[in-house]
Amino acid sequence: MAGCELAATTIGERAEKLRWALARLPLASDAEASHDARVALRRLRAASTGFADCLASPKKWRRQLRRAEQALGGLRDAEVRLELLDEVLGPVAVSRDRSDDPRTAAGQGGAIVMDHVSRIQPGLRGLEMEARRALADSTASEIGEHRRLALTENARKRFQVVAAPPQFQDDHSSATGVALLPEQQLPRLFKRAARPTRTEAELHRRRGEVRKLRYRLELFASMLDSGHRTVLQELRQVQSLLGRFHDLVVLAEWIDGSSRELRHELRPALRRLALRVGLEQQVAKEAAEAELARLDEAAWWSAAKAACLGGVERQPS
Repeated sequence: MAGCELAATTIGERAEKLRWALARLPLASDAEASHDARVALRRLRAASTGFADCLASPKKWRRQLRRAEQALGGLRDAEVRLELLDEVLGPVAVSRDRSDDPRTAAGQGGAIVMDHVSRIQPGLRGLEMEARRALADSTASEIGEHRRLALTENARKRFQVVAAPPQFQDDHSSATGVALLPEQQLPRLFKRAARPTRTEAELHRRRGEVRKLRYRLELFASMLDSGHRTVLQELRQVQSLLGRFHDLVVLAEWIDGSSRELRHELRPALRRLALRVGLEQQVAKEAAEAELARLDEAAWWSAAKAACLGGVERQPS
């Protein structure tokens, strides 16, 4: 398939996936709609770069895609945060038994906080329960507000614009070297993804580079050697590990910020919750770093590039 024909087909398919995800967005019960829409937008943005030679206004379309992605960013980030709160700290709907705190037992002084509805005197477990509930309620309220903004008439019109296939060049055959685009673009992306990391900021940067490489490989899948399938599987694993670490970093920072806004008596419990998230974050970091170290030490990135391009980086004639 010629380069611009591949571009038209690929972009058309991805635009259709975006339209389907946006159609599901009003359904509050569809927790994956915002995720699918963001992924579709990112993949279209990868196409706006990879197939730029075929498009009439690639930079303009790329800016529109980025703005649409940012418009959904707050909603999806809050949804991820709510999922992590449940996963890492436990579901909110747990037992309200608070009798295990010795400070609320007979002869050990009064209650830390009084539940004026049920008259239950909470201990440390109860305080953590109330703190988790406060965090979940805050996040749920944030999700509702982001969803409301994403579903306004103006927002939906902007989404419809980017979900329509872009305008292509009038003469597709005039785009020279399109068939060789993988050989032009992928070596640079492999090089960036292979740069070693030493700090948390570098881990975050590398996550972005791995994601770019993965999406570009998917873009040119039909033009690559069969070895690219194994490479994609490995990149998905690396991206997943790095993504979990990043999400836990964001969650820990958010809990720390929330501790200054919620009731004073909940702050010790919030600090305990932040410590638990920090432990999960450290585990996630070690897992991601171990996987990257394994690939780096085995010179995997060079071998992966060869598996995708056949070991030959051809130049356009």
